[in-house]
Amino acid sequence: MLLAAGLLLLVGLGWTDVSAPDEPRYLQVAEEMRALEHGPRGLLLLHLNGEPYTQKPPLYYGLAALFGSPFGRVDETTARLPSALAGIATVAVTALLGTRMLGPAAGLLGAALLLTTLEFSTLARRIQLDVLLALFETLALATFWQVDRKRLSARAGALLFHVFLALGVLTKGPVGWLLPVLTVLGFLAWERRLGDARPLFPIHGLLLSVVPGVAWISAAISLAPSGFADEAVTTNLIGRFFAGTSHERPFYYYLYQFPVDFLPWTLVFPWVFWAWRRRAFASPEAAPDAASAWRFLSAWVLASLVFFSISSGKRGLYMVPAFPAAALLCADAVRLWALRHGRLPKGLVVAMAVLAGLLGVTGLLAIGVGLAPPFLPEGLAQFAAAVHAERLVAFGVCVVLCVGLGSAAFARSAPVAEMPLRRFWIAVAGAFGINACVFAFLLPALDPIRSPRPIAEAAAALTPEGGRIGLYRESPMIGGIRYYGGRPVAHLETPEQVAEFVAGGGQAIVVKSRKLERLNAITPVRAAARIRPGSRQVVVAVPDAPPVARDASAQ
Repeated sequence: MLLAAGLLLLVGLGWTDVSAPDEPRYLQVAEEMRALEHGPRGLLLLHLNGEPYTQKPPLYYGLAALFGSPFGRVDETTARLPSALAGIATVAVTALLGTRMLGPAAGLLGAALLLTTLEFSTLARRIQLDVLLALFETLALATFWQVDRKRLSARAGALLFHVFLALGVLTKGPVGWLLPVLTVLGFLAWERRLGDARPLFPIHGLLLSVVPGVAWISAAISLAPSGFADEAVTTNLIGRFFAGTSHERPFYYYLYQFPVDFLPWTLVFPWVFWAWRRRAFASPEAAPDAASAWRFLSAWVLASLVFFSISSGKRGLYMVPAFPAAALLCADAVRLWALRHGRLPKGLVVAMAVLAGLLGVTGLLAIGVGLAPPFLPEGLAQFAAAVHAERLVAFGVCVVLCVGLGSAAFARSAPVAEMPLRRFWIAVAGAFGINACVFAFLLPALDPIRSPRPIAEAAAALTPEGGRIGLYRESPMIGGIRYYGGRPVAHLETPEQVAEFVAGGGQAIVVKSRKLERLNAITPVRAAARIRPGSRQVVVAVPDAPPVARDASAQ
């Protein structure tokens, strides 16, 4: 399993440039930290494009900077290494925890389901904080389980538990502390033994898990200019949760987003609900360890679902730390059914066949678009011209082969009493192959329309050494343009800032194509380069004439 995880998550980490929404920003933050552009204080007070960065704690960026230091630059590979290594470690911890809770068959299968969930493996190959957070939360909860089952002393367990909580806080803030604690308390309340939580929360343990995060934010505030505390704490922490200052979604968002993100193993959910009644609500005399394990894993998933559903700001990837628990529940549910009936559920077989058919059609469409026949609609023709067509064709061929070989193996493999899960493992192997196709061919094929590099290089070619690249309104593009363009970025939000930039000799302004007319209403510009097709087109504009005085309200 570790070999499979290493192959899927490590091979070709640098085959693609960074892409929106988070990677370009996180890469540039890590590079400014490594280069000590802002002196030693930049190790505590993070910066993006020379400005204090208020979004996240420093642990992930520090690891990326550490991996990049021997090479003199944080590149795509070294910046993604913390995620990839955390992904492999999370798969390993899931296998070990599942083995202790539900037996080796469920533990190994749960780890395989986690690895082959497309969202998890994709995020583990990106510059993303959530897989590292998932590792620390999984380690903390695995430690609690060992203590609760009397396999680890309460003193040593409490120490480890709070170390992992502290690392979670330094990765993504208070959520790294809250979710494991809510899971533990919810589980113990379910079992009507809340008093058992007391040994896990000694005063020194709480200090160990809380003080590092508080010390970091205090140091950052002391080093930052005025307004940093309000932005970092009030807006990005409290405002994100209560007011939805970022990624506001309805309360039921995860009822549909979580099943989408957990594909393909969402197909197993109906049998998880079937097993849940038999496992989580089993009588204590029937199977006490299995019942407790199911209640614990259920509390793990439910704590995240409830917490993030209450929050106003929501993103699908916030649920990633709950994926190990969901994978183990799916694995044990399928195992339980197969042992009881000697075969897989017919409904699951049909659902997998439908999904395989859809994937096969997707592969054929990729081949068709990649070959770019003359009768393609205009939009698809532009898309085919912009991407690496030969890699898109290779992706399609790879998917069709995976689906064909997997379906043939599945059809020829009859259920065997000694190996009732043999067919399901064939489906897992197929999912592994599809993920590998995505990472080896599809994402590299799409790189030209996802990467900020062509935009940044086109703007840098029009900007003299020592000058700044203008960016009209699109703040998420700052990191990518700064990193790949090698020039500071002037973020232009208002007409006055645009006029000042042009009057000061600014030469290149990056703007979304749909906003070009709005920019032209402020100062005359012309398109010097157009990058990306369709609605995602980005323009590098240059002044068309000396700026003229305009009313700032003309916008």
